[in-house]
Amino acid sequence: MIVVRAGLLAAVLTSPLAAQGGGNGTFYITTYSRATYVIPESTMTVAHKIPFDAGLPIGLTLTLDRKKLYVEDAPFERMRVYDVATRAMVDSFQLSNGATKVRILSFGLDPKERFAVLLIKATTRKPDRFEIGKSVLVRYDLAKHAVTDTIPWPKNEEREFAGFQFSPDGKYMYLFGDDILVYETEKFTVVDRWLLSQPLQGGLGRFGFGFPDSFYEEPGYYTGLFRMTDPVQNRRIMGVARVNLQAKSVDFYALGPDEPVGFTLAPDRKKGYGLKQRVGAYEFWTFDLEGHRVAGRTPFKGRPRMQLLTSTNGKLLYISGAGSTIDIYDAASLSFIRTVTLDSDMIDVLLVPAN
Repeated sequence: MIVVRAGLLAAVLTSPLAAQGGGNGTFYITTYSRATYVIPESTMTVAHKIPFDAGLPIGLTLTLDRKKLYVEDAPFERMRVYDVATRAMVDSFQLSNGATKVRILSFGLDPKERFAVLLIKATTRKPDRFEIGKSVLVRYDLAKHAVTDTIPWPKNEEREFAGFQFSPDGKYMYLFGDDILVYETEKFTVVDRWLLSQPLQGGLGRFGFGFPDSFYEEPGYYTGLFRMTDPVQNRRIMGVARVNLQAKSVDFYALGPDEPVGFTLAPDRKKGYGLKQRVGAYEFWTFDLEGHRVAGRTPFKGRPRMQLLTSTNGKLLYISGAGSTIDIYDAASLSFIRTVTLDSDMIDVLLVPAN
């Protein structure tokens, strides 16, 4: 039995931290209850549940104008499209047909929503076997609901996975690999390349960077942690980089030895936060992006499979992940505030700022 004195409970509920809000953004959370939960950040309570009729909803992709939400199913076969304002399903598509199941392994949406680029793989059931097709990169016309182009692999070398981004105006697609290939998006021919397999400067190792998306970054820019091997000392180091993908430019600085820590950008872009996820040694990291340093490392009681989000006003930090709870911390003091508990375990979490 846990006993809480009335005076102590009142003090907790009326404390400045408990009353502090995170902003006016909106959470979109796919769940094992086969629905996407819509949660206003200002209330942290479920306002709507968007039902999903294609199994478990997994991946979430928001259009650039924030008017539509694309939701992929767990078998990676079907995509449902919802109007954000009305939460009604306005479109859907899949490439599977009969005995042939086509999985959508990667999904990239053109900023103007003319088409999507899909990495697909088909499996056909035969009387005595399954035939596994090759991984294919295709252009899918969203209006015609048809594959209109096959995008050739670099050097005709098939890949099992592919990462790609579009320029803000939709004129170019960047395909990530050892190097970055730049495709124009009319005929999908290679028009440029960025040789990231080569060191950025003499004496440095290869630059490893994940190009993380953030609602708080300027269009076309990516801020996050990079890793490289120091060729002189033969040790792994990490640092912070801000990349202008279209200009092929990188501003970066080293922080120290490589650590198992992630990164999320604060709304003012002056700070970043990360989680060191090592069992028994969980830490909050605070990055001072103006001072080019790690401002603090704070131990806390973490949990496996954590995802860190910064509130849309920068005052709070949210930890979600496996399970049905969102832990809320004060961003300045890293003090625990409270836990929000949903009625279903979460799969994917997207926090969208109001503007």
